[in-house]
Amino acid sequence: MRIGENIKLTLKPETSNGQKKAEGKEDFQELLKGFINEVNKLQLEAEEIDRKLAAGTLENIHEATIAAEKAALALELTVEIRNKVVEAYQEIMRMPI
Repeated sequence: MRIGENIKLTLKPETSNGQKKAEGKEDFQELLKGFINEVNKLQLEAEEIDRKLAAGTLENIHEATIAAEKAALALELTVEIRNKVVEAYQEIMRMPI
């Protein structure tokens, strides 16, 4: 096993009903909801591991570091995506009609 092999950040959107909706707003909305739910899950997992570390029940300290880094990267990616969406919206609003 190579170093970093199990540290991949994979954001897979979770859909509420598992069925593909009509193209358009609903797809984008579901995609964003799925990504945000996944980021939230990573944040909650990191908090739980931090609690275990503070309580002294966590044997491997590197697990806490990895979980915290995954959560931080996921949040940073989410913020960057939001920034790009806002920037695109502002660019569209500047276009002459």
